[in-house]
Amino acid sequence: MKRILFILFTTFFVGTVFAQQSLYKNISWNTAIEMQKHGGIFLDVRTPEEVAQGTVAGSANIPLQELSHRTKELQKGKPIFVFCRSGVRSQKASALLSSQGFTVYNIEGGFLKAPPASAFK
Repeated sequence: MKRILFILFTTFFVGTVFAQQSLYKNISWNTAIEMQKHGGIFLDVRTPEEVAQGTVAGSANIPLQELSHRTKELQKGKPIFVFCRSGVRSQKASALLSSQGFTVYNIEGGFLKAPPASAFK
């Protein structure tokens, strides 16, 4: 009986670890800017109040708390470059989107690490 419980626990634990692996990739702003030139969108998952203080020109804004019911606004065939203020919410958004079949890149450091606007041209 103990052996069966051990096997079940081990199987559950290993399955959980593999299920938590990222399906998205963390990238720098420079890499995101270069990749985005070939297609895709920047997705800002901050609140509208935060976006009003500045964002990446041309980026879409879907706050993290609304993302699960607004994914139909995004195209699955195009890469999505996700950012927030510092990188925490964008990781959550990237995990959600990648689990739904989107091609997702999480931008490390968030908007706080974004280069000047001139870098996006």
